[in-house]
Amino acid sequence: MIGGVTGSIPTGFLAGVVSVMSLFLTLVTGGFISRPIGKIFASFGEDTSSDRFIGCHGTVSSATLPKENQGKIGQVDVLDPARNLVTVNATLPTWATVTPKRGNKVLVIDRHHHNYLVILKDSADQQAWLDNAY
Repeated sequence: MIGGVTGSIPTGFLAGVVSVMSLFLTLVTGGFISRPIGKIFASFGEDTSSDRFIGCHGTVSSATLPKENQGKIGQVDVLDPARNLVTVNATLPTWATVTPKRGNKVLVIDRHHHNYLVILKDSADQQAWLDNAY
């Protein structure tokens, strides 16, 4: 464009000014384009660690949940912090006094190697856990 106006390709100082202006315009335009695209893909960058479920609420999807020392597991549908519904393997701690049944609300309190520990929400077990009795 500058070459068309002046009749020759810019050299020297004018070439440097054109290069700097071109770089500036490219960076500004790229920033405007990348921000909306970054927001679209932001959800893919969420936490995928297994600890993200601790403290989350869930609903029992198995008939019942076994205690951790029984060698069995149950399943719980957990709503993670990003509002995704995830089914996880779960058991009750050995000190739990209340056994949740299908449809009961539970609270995820710990992570073990193959499953999560959960307790019945709004129960004596939750109060005992909050009081650090276990």
